[in-house]
Amino acid sequence: MSILVEWKELAEEISRYSRLCYDRRLVGAAGGNVSVRVPGRDLALITATGVSLRDVAPGNLLVADLRGGVVENPAGLRPSKETGFHLGIYRLRADVGAVIHVHPTYATAYSNLQIPVPLVTVSAENKLRQGPVVRAASGGSEALEGMLLAAVGAAPTANVFLMERHGLTAFGPSLRQAFDDAELAEDTAKIAFLVGTLRPHA
Repeated sequence: MSILVEWKELAEEISRYSRLCYDRRLVGAAGGNVSVRVPGRDLALITATGVSLRDVAPGNLLVADLRGGVVENPAGLRPSKETGFHLGIYRLRADVGAVIHVHPTYATAYSNLQIPVPLVTVSAENKLRQGPVVRAASGGSEALEGMLLAAVGAAPTANVFLMERHGLTAFGPSLRQAFDDAELAEDTAKIAFLVGTLRPHA
C-alpha cells in the first residue's frame, strides 16, 4: 500500500501545518519546507521544491527514506532542496518527529546579525531552546547541510537554530511542537526588536 495512502492523516497534518506557516507569515512565496517522520519507519514525508507552503496538499508531498532516496512521488515533483538536512536531523535525533524550515522576518533579521533571538519574554526564557547561529551558505548546499547538522550535534538539547540570512529551522517530537517553537521564536524576535526600538538611548 502507498505510504501516503496508509498515512493519510499524517499527510493531511503536514499539509495543514504547511499552510499555517504561510498564513502566520513565517514564510512567503515558495520558500520554506516541512517534513514529518513516518512513525516506526525510516521514512519521512516532505514538501516539494517550488510548491508554496500555502499550496501543500497530500497529492504533492513526497516520501523519502532517511538516506535521501525517493520512495513515492505521485506528482512527479522534486523534493525540497533542503531535504538533506531534514533527513540528517532525523538520523541524528531519534526523538525528532517533525522539522520546519521557514524564513520569518524578525528572526531572519537577527540571523543576519549572527546572534540568537534575545529571550525578552518569560515564555521564551522557559520554552525557547536555541542552538548556535548557523553561518550563511547557499540554500540546498552540502556546506549548509554540514554546518546545520554539526550545530545540531553539538547542541543536543536545542530545537531552534537561526540560519544566517536564511531564516530558522525548528524541530520537535510533533508538527505541533515544531510549529509552536518556530512561531515562538518569531514572536520573541519581534518583541525584542520593538524593545530595542522603544528603549531610550543615552
